[in-house]
Amino acid sequence: MPRPKRKAATVEGAIADMRKRISSRALSPGTRIPEEDLALAYDLPRAKAREVLATLEDRSLITREPNKGAVVAAVDMDTTYRLYEVREALDGLAVRLATLNSKPSDWDDIRELFGPSFEESLKAGDIDRHVAAIETFRSRVTQAARNPVLSDMIERIYDRTRITIRRVALLPGRAAAGILQYRAVLAAIMRGDADEAELRIRELNRDARAYIERYKDYVI
Repeated sequence: MPRPKRKAATVEGAIADMRKRISSRALSPGTRIPEEDLALAYDLPRAKAREVLATLEDRSLITREPNKGAVVAAVDMDTTYRLYEVREALDGLAVRLATLNSKPSDWDDIRELFGPSFEESLKAGDIDRHVAAIETFRSRVTQAARNPVLSDMIERIYDRTRITIRRVALLPGRAAAGILQYRAVLAAIMRGDADEAELRIRELNRDARAYIERYKDYVI
């Protein structure tokens, strides 16, 4: 396992960094994660490294294989499709709660984020900035929902679909359609229309799932 650029001083820090590296495919499926290497990379005792691995396994980011130990979990089309089905329901609830728990002014910065720069980032080929805007919005929705149980479930789904979100954004026509859909979700939230906001985010997720099915050889 390649050593990270920065060492994490805590178990939580190591877990967060490993989640990011796995979900972004910095560590590809099938990569071995020896306990000793993990401990050295993050300057952790072996017992703490085992805690990190246990958490990653609980989140289905790694598996334990005979004669190999811990390896980054494989990603398959069927699982990804089902994860998106679950994400549709979770996002719908999160957006509904966020709408009910917030006021329009809470979203002024997101409205600016979803302004002209949202499209300009695509035209400039800056997919990182485009995806970062989406991640910021989704994170804000989760926070505004004020439901720790829901937040944990969404994080688990996100860990396993993060790379797919980026790849879906690169599919022909998807990002342009997504811009309009995200703006529609935000507009409904700012109007305080929880029903409409939930409807729009579910629609967005269904369309993304349809793209995954259509371009499955590219996405996975």
